[in-house]
Amino acid sequence: MKKLWLKIGLSFFILFFVVMVIVGIFSGELMKSTYLNMKENQLEDDAKILLQTTNIEHLNLDKDAATIQKTLDPLGDEIDARITVIDSEGDVVADTKKNPDNLNNHMNRPEVADILENGKSVGISIRESDSLGYSMLYVAVPVKHQGKTDGVLRISISLESVEAAVVKLWGHLALVFGIALVIIAAISVFIARKITRPVNEIIEVSTDLANHKYDSRIHGKVSGELKDLSISVNMLAESLEKQMFEIKQNEQRLNAIVQNLVSGVMLINVDKQVIMTNRTMYQILGESEITGKPFYEVIKSFALSQLIETTFETKTMQQKEIILYFPREMILDASVSPILAEDGEITGIILLLHDITQIRHLENVRSEFVTNVSHELKTPVTALKGFAETLLDGAMYDEILLKKFLTIIKEESDRLHRLIMDILALSRIEQNPVTENIELVDVDEVIEQSARTIFEMATGKNIHVSVPEKNITPVIIETDRDKLQQILINLLSNAINYTPLDGKVEVKLIEHEAEVIIEVTDNGIGIPAKDIDRVFERFYRVDKARSRHSGGTGLGLSIVKHLVENCGGRIEVESQEEVGSTFRVTLPKKA
Repeated sequence: MKKLWLKIGLSFFILFFVVMVIVGIFSGELMKSTYLNMKENQLEDDAKILLQTTNIEHLNLDKDAATIQKTLDPLGDEIDARITVIDSEGDVVADTKKNPDNLNNHMNRPEVADILENGKSVGISIRESDSLGYSMLYVAVPVKHQGKTDGVLRISISLESVEAAVVKLWGHLALVFGIALVIIAAISVFIARKITRPVNEIIEVSTDLANHKYDSRIHGKVSGELKDLSISVNMLAESLEKQMFEIKQNEQRLNAIVQNLVSGVMLINVDKQVIMTNRTMYQILGESEITGKPFYEVIKSFALSQLIETTFETKTMQQKEIILYFPREMILDASVSPILAEDGEITGIILLLHDITQIRHLENVRSEFVTNVSHELKTPVTALKGFAETLLDGAMYDEILLKKFLTIIKEESDRLHRLIMDILALSRIEQNPVTENIELVDVDEVIEQSARTIFEMATGKNIHVSVPEKNITPVIIETDRDKLQQILINLLSNAINYTPLDGKVEVKLIEHEAEVIIEVTDNGIGIPAKDIDRVFERFYRVDKARSRHSGGTGLGLSIVKHLVENCGGRIEVESQEEVGSTFRVTLPKKA
């Protein structure tokens, strides 16, 4: 297509060349014919003049042959034409080039026959001369005597001169036509380039559009249909650019949506190869390369692979809860949907995997929580009911039993009250995880106030609670004062509950540049290594019997963990059985 101008120019040139050749041949033949006609007319006139000047018409052709020959002899040397006199019988009477006696009868010559036999006023013929051996032009006129044709006067000339003149004429025509062809070739190239320049630009813009260069435009100045075509191509380019921009935006949005879905997405083609996936799917499958591979190479689950194969076979949506054991154990809600063409044939499959491990865990926790709450509530309620029935059965009349049973009822009521309050506190913390009452808090002051709160409880077990000496420069952090105090009270109460008589509980405060660490250490019963990871679970007790005896609800440490996290911190525990435990709370200085 880049040589289109050459094709058009060459087509113009060939067209003009053919036309000029035809015109040239026609012109040459016309001029040759005209030239011969002029020669014929000239020879006819010359013959008639010769009849008048030589007085041949007044002579007897047979008797005065010698006189006629003598009259014509001088003319043979002066002119190139051949003059022949022929009588009515076709015999040659006189000739300027040959001896008449040696010439045959000329009655069969066309020009002579036209005069003598056909009675024409002039006879013309072109042929090769039998006596001279080359082409000649013969023009014959009648020789009349007393109104009758007595013979023929014929003048002939060699066509060599005519052919030379025609050749010269052809040479001139060729020269003129050659110059004309050069000019036409230049004009053809100019016109072809002018025509193809906008066409080439249109082709280049079309090629750019095919190569996704949608900002390409036609800028050349054209007119007519090419102008309309250029405008149409530019409008097409603008429309494509706008549409591709919108498609790209939609693709980016769709890709952003797919990539940020919490569910794993995988697109599988009809050849069972993965052609698209998102980040979540990589995380679920634990693979670094997925796209381009067969799905059964990247999915390490027989149940999930079977679900996909079933979808391929039945062309219907399949959904199932599947346990995945690699790369880690997960519970997945798998949904496999077929992509069907208009003819009902399957063209691909969309696989959605949603990790519901946490949901199932929460369901289990909720179930355990309900079970534990029911159990924890059942124990004091049963005690209250039992002792109340015993009193009603007559024990209330025994003052010692009455006092004992009422004491137990009070203790169980207090325990039930603590359990309900802890459940409400935990629910309130979980429903409002954001700390709103942020203020500057003196940590030393909060530690002292918390220690005073649990002083009576510690005195009852003769447990010494030591707090850090107040720093000259107060340790100030941004946090919720009430939540920090609740954390410390719960940790101190828990330490006292699980520390035997005459024990010791120590509070330490460590300040760093960006955070503070509060440690609560006791020398109590400690926590077995196997239970350390579960001590912050709701209703979890290391020693259930001892825990109930101590009056604990099993929610204290769970509440502490939630409070610490709400304050932006973290809690850790170190413990050894029969040695003691250390709970370490790390809080940021700035909220």
